[in-house]
Amino acid sequence: MDNHCLSLALILAVAQAAIVCASGNMKSPNLCSQCKACDTDTCPPSDAYPHMTAFDDSLIAGALQSDYVSSNDRGVYSVPNAKGGESTKNNSYFGWESTSGSASGYHRFRNYMDKCSDETYITVDKHGTVKLRALKKLSDLADADWKSINPPKKMNHRGFRFWVSHSTGKCLTVFGGKTEKRTVGVSDCEFDGSNPFQLFAFRFHYHKAFCCCGKYND
Repeated sequence: MDNHCLSLALILAVAQAAIVCASGNMKSPNLCSQCKACDTDTCPPSDAYPHMTAFDDSLIAGALQSDYVSSNDRGVYSVPNAKGGESTKNNSYFGWESTSGSASGYHRFRNYMDKCSDETYITVDKHGTVKLRALKKLSDLADADWKSINPPKKMNHRGFRFWVSHSTGKCLTVFGGKTEKRTVGVSDCEFDGSNPFQLFAFRFHYHKAFCCCGKYND
């Protein structure tokens, strides 16, 4: 019995040490160097800031959310193996706040980390480039508007949606196959689901999620 208790205690100690170590590896200096100040001492208590994921559960990350890209990069990427901010290799954290864009059913997606910089949204320009831009810098506000379209029923069991751009009429799409850093852009919509890289869902992975620089939700 004593040996069993000793073994259990050892396992718990190792597990706790691993958690502390993992949190220590998520200091995220590139990301935190952009922050001016945090307006909260705790991570959001609600489901208001979900991660956007692709059909294969890879995380859709903006530059302001991650040390995965350089601090001056405002692109939007699909980052593998970073679910819920648990990856110590590719730091990515809280994702997107959805706000209503217009009366016609479109939405805008604000980057959560914009509490540390200018407010920017997922936008697309006339060239099909998807990146983070401030609304005040857009020539057409429709560049920031996205409409949700349900996929065929056989693909709807995990909450997937197509996201259609108001300005281009094209669907948000992940490009690059299985490369380590896949880009996110737009392409002609395949509403029959023949292009699974156009399917996105919102997930709520908050364990060890980044909130403000140096603060975590465990």
